[in-house]
Amino acid sequence: MADQDSCALLGQLLLAQGTITPEELREALRRQQSTGQRVGDILAEMGAVAPRQLERALRVQARLRGKPEEDRPFVLVVDDDPEVGAVVADILCGGGYRVGVAQNEAEAMAAVMAPDPPPPAAIVLDLGLPEYGGIELLTVFRKAGQTQDVPVVVLTGRPELEADIRNRRLAISAFLAKPISARQLLAVVEQAIRDGSPSCAAPAS
Repeated sequence: MADQDSCALLGQLLLAQGTITPEELREALRRQQSTGQRVGDILAEMGAVAPRQLERALRVQARLRGKPEEDRPFVLVVDDDPEVGAVVADILCGGGYRVGVAQNEAEAMAAVMAPDPPPPAAIVLDLGLPEYGGIELLTVFRKAGQTQDVPVVVLTGRPELEADIRNRRLAISAFLAKPISARQLLAVVEQAIRDGSPSCAAPAS
């Protein structure tokens, strides 16, 4: 994982999506150090990514980074529904946070593994994700050094999955069933960031 930890967000994103190989990314980073070119341009010159792939990845990169107010706490929203993700992001932006939105597991992992932006102050996680699901992604978060202590607020339309999270003893700061009010969401995220590293949920009785 050490090689991945040094990658920029765009490189992490392309790697997580399976668009490029670790070897191609390492070569692009090596060339970047000697030429000063952007990693995306180098990968395109190498033939590792097509222009349309690079364009799409750059759009996703912008969505994951959020607006560049570096002094604002960064919150990552993970939701496969673009409309829901945008609404949650707007609420959090209005509450004073810098927000990135990931629409699948690969984007979420790229956002938390890359050094730009730094690891989020909190993650708002939907469980109905398209690939292996939100609970499995939460499991990965809790095993990864970058995210094992990051507060996670679960925001889902599947309240029955709370018992599964508890039985697996996965640490979360709060479990919220959709729909919720903007005020409630902001209060919970603020409390999660204030409390810091969450404790493992006790198994359901």
